[in-house]
Amino acid sequence: MRARTLPLLICLLALAPFAGAQTVEVLKTAQQQLPPATDFAFIEPKTDPAGYTFVSTYKVTGKGESARITNLFLLISERALQDGATCFKLGSFERNSAREEATLVLDTYYWNDSVRLENFNNHEQDCIYIFGGEAPDEDNSMHFKINNEKKTLKSGTWYRHQRKEGEEVKINVGGITGMTVWYTLHGHKPNLFLTLTGLGVGGAPASSNVVGLSVNTGRIRQVPGDLGCLLVRLLKPGN
Repeated sequence: MRARTLPLLICLLALAPFAGAQTVEVLKTAQQQLPPATDFAFIEPKTDPAGYTFVSTYKVTGKGESARITNLFLLISERALQDGATCFKLGSFERNSAREEATLVLDTYYWNDSVRLENFNNHEQDCIYIFGGEAPDEDNSMHFKINNEKKTLKSGTWYRHQRKEGEEVKINVGGITGMTVWYTLHGHKPNLFLTLTGLGVGGAPASSNVVGLSVNTGRIRQVPGDLGCLLVRLLKPGN
């Protein structure tokens, strides 16, 4: 999915306090001289590998709050964009619960517009993914309603809703004193990724296809699409 530059920059600014304490390690590089990039897209497996060229492999480790997948991803993406990478694949992800550490490795590449369009068309569409907490060993669950149906989402999992043309989807967290958002599908749209816990994502919760918004004490935030694609693969289905 083509990254939206503004939300990514907002996330980077929100996580700026973490950046100074962590180092992004370059494990392998093609040592190419590329101009800085603005997009950092998740590469779908179906996209033709002949259409993109290797830039570098990056590794970063976080501890405690800095071990969030979101934090690790944004630290790598900040470095990768500076080095001219426009897209990425998951190399590996490891979590050491005993040490409260997590390590993320991403392989990064650059491509042209035609391949980027092919990759965009390879993405799943018309779904809403809702993320709970990240760590599977956290003993907590999130409760929410979708179209007035109660759902429970364990930490380390996600909920998937398949949207229908013209359907209004209502999502509520926290009841009448919480937060409610409404989404309506008109034509095929990229998947929408939401978090109930923040996941370290900053910025406003609204998106371009929100037709109604009510905010009190609840937290429903939109996750940038390419980070959402990564989270779907690192977390587990919870519904």
